[in-house]
Amino acid sequence: MDSSLSKGQRYRVFLNEKSILISEDINIVDNQVNNRFVTYQDKESMQLEYERFSKEEDCSQLIILAGNLFCRACEEFRSIFIEIKAAGGVVKNREGKILFIKRWDVWDLPKGKLEINELPEAGALREVEEETALSSLSIIRQLPSTFHIYNDRHGKAILKETCWYEMSYNGDQVPVPQTEEDITEAKWFEPRQIDIVLNNTYVSLQEMISGFASDI
Repeated sequence: MDSSLSKGQRYRVFLNEKSILISEDINIVDNQVNNRFVTYQDKESMQLEYERFSKEEDCSQLIILAGNLFCRACEEFRSIFIEIKAAGGVVKNREGKILFIKRWDVWDLPKGKLEINELPEAGALREVEEETALSSLSIIRQLPSTFHIYNDRHGKAILKETCWYEMSYNGDQVPVPQTEEDITEAKWFEPRQIDIVLNNTYVSLQEMISGFASDI
């Protein structure tokens, strides 16, 4: 799927196990029967398409072809939701192992919502330290953000952007899960063990995790 979307910009948002992709390239060739293509027209029609897609069980991806209106389409799509920002870290130790946490029986990366006026880099370091009890972390580089949609406890649709950072840890502390945040494990995985995580993690993280592990 990714190779067919390599031309032009794209903006991908996850909704549970499904995704919405806004593409600058309008000449995508894709034969997956569970994908639905629509051409961007305006905010109202895009919102109707999204609402229809969110209720469909047999459609796994909504692809919105935006062409030279790509930036406008992305901006108008975001305006449908309440936006919040979070940050987290992909932590690698000196042995090349990657740190994961298990929350609600699913492998995840340490992350959390930014505080008011908090910079993403600072928030990412704070969240990793809080959720794993590791200190003296260093940011190496910024990684691509991920986006996903969910409903809050009031039923409002939220679009969350999570800013990710590669981090290094050179200490000897044993990671400790933050149990008050429903985290039951904090564990280092070797890159060759990454399938254990990929088989039990969120779809929105799979591409980033597999790509990161393959680079080690």
